[in-house]
Amino acid sequence: MRIRTALVTALSAVALVAPDLAAPLQANAATATISPSKVAAHLSKRLGGFTAPVAVTSARDGLSRLFVTEQRGTIRVVNGTTKLQSKLYLDIRPRVVSGGEQGLLSVVFDPHFGHHPYLWVAYTRASDGALQVSRFHASSAKATSVAASTEVRLFSVPHPQYTNHNGGQLMFGHDGLLYITTGDGGGGGDPFDNARKLTSLSGKMLRVDAEHFCGKKHYCVPSSNPFAKASNANQRLVFEFGLRNPWRFSFDASDGSLWIGDVGQDAYEEVDHVGLHGGKDFGWSCREGNATYSSSRCAGRHMTRPIFVYPHANTSNCAIIGGFAYHGKSYAFAHGLYFFTDFCSGRIWATGRTSRGGYPTAWVGSFSSAGVSGWGENDGHEIFAVSQNTGALYRLVISRK
Repeated sequence: MRIRTALVTALSAVALVAPDLAAPLQANAATATISPSKVAAHLSKRLGGFTAPVAVTSARDGLSRLFVTEQRGTIRVVNGTTKLQSKLYLDIRPRVVSGGEQGLLSVVFDPHFGHHPYLWVAYTRASDGALQVSRFHASSAKATSVAASTEVRLFSVPHPQYTNHNGGQLMFGHDGLLYITTGDGGGGGDPFDNARKLTSLSGKMLRVDAEHFCGKKHYCVPSSNPFAKASNANQRLVFEFGLRNPWRFSFDASDGSLWIGDVGQDAYEEVDHVGLHGGKDFGWSCREGNATYSSSRCAGRHMTRPIFVYPHANTSNCAIIGGFAYHGKSYAFAHGLYFFTDFCSGRIWATGRTSRGGYPTAWVGSFSSAGVSGWGENDGHEIFAVSQNTGALYRLVISRK
């Protein structure tokens, strides 16, 4: 799966810093327990045999299972990190258009899956390419499969012109609400200026209450959403905006803050770290990273800058794959460090917030096979990854230098 667009659009400006660029809105975030320059990391293979895996996650139900999302429209179960269940957990292939940046993109489980066995998925529809967010119902938390017939559609994001930039990450926050990322609608350079338009669902992080129904909708708009009282129905769902293709994001298990890996255009990739106040503009397509991309789209914007940016120039970097802040037991010395990688180069970085609000960042390892398409946590907050290039599941191993 090519996370980054194949369309090449030249940078329209070369300024180092976009105008009116605000500092990131800091969460009352936990600090990292060690400098990233003092650790090394690598990926250790646990299991192969997957078909174009794009995401891995846990149901957090104490059953020690991992769920691997395959782009083609299937979900596989891994028991104990090394035993692959032969039976597909979910199979919706006839409903999914797959290839390039399209497919079944992620799954998330109810925060109380043990006694409320619902799961939500995001996929690109075979009928029209729209990003579809749907709910499914397992017969029990211990069920080995979920019937495709249990699908209930929450909403969709139109995607009529292009096939790239779908976003599609789903996660529940510490507030119990469902967060969904969407790409800017594809093409190069956000041709429809979707990311900054609050009436467009594209180029956004959306937030809904998926545990309740409101009217005929299988979700409610949280009253705490930043635009909850807007007259436009799309705007009411918007939590953050000004994003290009936030392919992978995560919540910090320690403090609930939000980490976003936003895939860049041609020159820069960025990491964002913010609290859950909502309403922030991350600047696309006025800027890419900290550089001006389209100066005509900068006026009147108060933008939140990334905490880290890395370039494409003179490297094989092409697309950030956002990861997780580590909070497991195996490497307690590394608590609070956020690990992420690049899809093409396979480089692995770590960053972490200091008590002064800085974010020292270091290149801590490499994955020679590259193609990492998603990160996830198990029940104990150990970090795992999947690679499309190898069709395998890996565990993140961290050591002191």
